[in-house]
Amino acid sequence: MCALAVAVTVGALAAVAAAAPDDGDLRLVVMLTRHGVRSPLQPNAELDKYSAQPWPQWPVAPGVLTAHGNQQMVLMGQFYRELYGSQGLLAGRTEEDLSRIFFRADNDQRTIATAQALAAGLIPTAVPKVDARPEGQTDPLFRTVQVPVGNPDRPLGVAAVLGRLGGNPALIDEECRPAIQALAHVLYGPTGAPAAGPAAYPGPGTTVQPGHGDHTAELTGTMSLSLRLTDALLLEYAEGMPMSEVGWGRLTPEGLTQLLQLHSQYFNLSSGTFYPAQAQSSDLMDHILRTMDQAVTGQAQPGAFGNPAQRLVILVGHDTNIINVGGILGLNWRLPGTQLNPVLPGGALIFELRQHRRDGQYFVRTLYVSQTLLQTRTLEPLSLKNPPAVAPIFVPECSGTGPGFEAPLERFRAVLRRVIDPNFVVPTSS
Repeated sequence: MCALAVAVTVGALAAVAAAAPDDGDLRLVVMLTRHGVRSPLQPNAELDKYSAQPWPQWPVAPGVLTAHGNQQMVLMGQFYRELYGSQGLLAGRTEEDLSRIFFRADNDQRTIATAQALAAGLIPTAVPKVDARPEGQTDPLFRTVQVPVGNPDRPLGVAAVLGRLGGNPALIDEECRPAIQALAHVLYGPTGAPAAGPAAYPGPGTTVQPGHGDHTAELTGTMSLSLRLTDALLLEYAEGMPMSEVGWGRLTPEGLTQLLQLHSQYFNLSSGTFYPAQAQSSDLMDHILRTMDQAVTGQAQPGAFGNPAQRLVILVGHDTNIINVGGILGLNWRLPGTQLNPVLPGGALIFELRQHRRDGQYFVRTLYVSQTLLQTRTLEPLSLKNPPAVAPIFVPECSGTGPGFEAPLERFRAVLRRVIDPNFVVPTSS
């Protein structure tokens, strides 16, 4: 499995790098990354309701970036420094690179700390500024409908999700039944049977409900509980806990891959369905498009990130933000050892704006880049010779046939203008 993962990763990088005789000059990178490894969002007192044994103790409070996660993101920053230095986007000199990189993070501890860790890897001799809203203030860039903006139609969001389930949420429980049963065996031992009590996995069947806060629609019941429990197990493995503690010694890497179906299906339905994705990411995508236009014209654009001289824009948010962008654009990606559209800790959806040398035309390449779970677990050093996993992404209605699936900027822009709903755009959130 490890050899396969390395072969796929190196092959993907080579294919992207050799996509055409005129590979183009890299002009701008917009990176939307998830934070690094954190502790589970729920305290152990909540998680313990659904297992035969207590969950392991974490060294930090719920939802906080760990020291392991911090070092993970330093390693990713070091990789990006080598990658984009080799392509001329970065100079490898502190003052020049400080002027070329823009950081924007949601105002959670884990997102700000992730940006700082990436910065430590990218520019090790300086401390760049990380733009973020004041603590406690909702950032519409990352949580648009929580503001709220555009009065999202939450019943329409429910209908959109139900429409992907044939109007019957029980179908997703049935589809995921083997993974649900496997999770029960991890939680309760070989029998998979909980002790008597009101709180037990898998709980009531899945339903689709209007969302709360920054969600337009939500899955409740079995799939919601499966997400929370699988996420906690994923984090145990990624944190590097002894395998005797990961799922109480009852979870293998292959078993974790199976459970990630529950993770993937929850996000793809609740956050990747078009209407919720449109409501929750139109603002973000509008700002990304303005930033590309700014790089092309060299003139400051209202609502763009940073200034025309900044060539690496790093946005640090959450798994939902990445899935929202995938949903609004119809994107899909895969990595070894995961399920469809993984959103791993530290993984990033990347848009590269390039310019052909032969005719000066601009085009966009879209990638998902992430350490493998094993690389994250072991804090394996990264380099161009030992890269993270890379998945080139085809963008419907605009990508071409080359290995890098390049999309002419005009076509990419036309797609974004079609799917972005201006009612959910807040220009002042830049």
